[in-house]
Amino acid sequence: MNELILPNGQKLFYIDKLTALDSYDEIYNDNDYLKHGIKVKEGDVIFDVGANIGLFSRFIAQQAQNLKIFTFEPVPAIFEVLEANLAEIKAEVKNYNIGLGELTEKIEINYYPRVSADSAIIPFDYDLKVNRYVENYKETICKAVPIARLVPRFLRKRLVKSVINRLYKKEIATCQIRPLSEIIKENNINRIDFLKIDAENYESQVLAGILDNDWKKINQISMEVHEHIKGGEGLLNRINKILESKNFNTVLENDGRFAKMGVFMLYATKN
Repeated sequence: MNELILPNGQKLFYIDKLTALDSYDEIYNDNDYLKHGIKVKEGDVIFDVGANIGLFSRFIAQQAQNLKIFTFEPVPAIFEVLEANLAEIKAEVKNYNIGLGELTEKIEINYYPRVSADSAIIPFDYDLKVNRYVENYKETICKAVPIARLVPRFLRKRLVKSVINRLYKKEIATCQIRPLSEIIKENNINRIDFLKIDAENYESQVLAGILDNDWKKINQISMEVHEHIKGGEGLLNRINKILESKNFNTVLENDGRFAKMGVFMLYATKN
C-alpha cells in the first residue's frame, strides 16, 4: 500500500498520488464541503457517500468531537485503502464496501487506478470531456503541466485524447448497491446531520434511494453534481428542484474550479 506525507504532516495511504493530492486540496485547502452554512457539531451523524480513500472523513473527524461517521465506497481496492486511512481517527466509524443507489443490486463499476477518485458506474461523456479540456486548455492542462503551453493549437486535441486515454485506462469491478434508506433502517438512524455525496455521476441514483419518510431525517447536504455524462445537461437544476421539494434551502455553486468541466457543488440546509 502506497504512503505519502500530506502538506499538513499527516501520513496517508493512497492508490494514485494525482487524485490523492487533488482531493486534499479540494477538502482541506478549498474547504469545498463546509460552505454556505454547512456546519458540523459535537455528536453529529455523518454519511460520507463516495468516500474514496477516506480523506473527507478524516477531515470531518477533526471538526468536532464524538462524531458517528458512516462511509460508503463500492470499489474493493479503494475500500481497502479507506479502512487503513480511517483506522485511527477520533470518531465512531462504520465502513460499508458498497455504493448507494435506487435498488439493491450487483453492478459493474469502472475502476481507474490512475485517477481512482473518478471511478464511476456511469462513465463520463468522452467527446464532451475532450472538448471541455480543449476549450479550457490553459486553465486545465497547462495548469497541471505548464510545458503544455508550447503545444500548437492544432495538436492540443490529440494531446488531450492521449492524456485521457492513459489516465482513464479502466478495470471492471463488481460492486454491491443498496438504497440509503435501507442503511437508515438497518442502523436505526433517526437523523443524518450531514450527508456528503460525491458519487461520480451517480448522485441522482443515490437520492432515488431515499424514501419519503427518511428525507425529514436529513438536515444538511453537500454534494457534487456531474453534468459531464450523456443526458447530464441541466442535472444540477433538476437535483436542486428535488431538494427544494424536500424543504431544503439550496445554494448552487456553478463557478467553482471544476465548473468548466461540468462538475458543480450544491449545498442544502434546513431552517
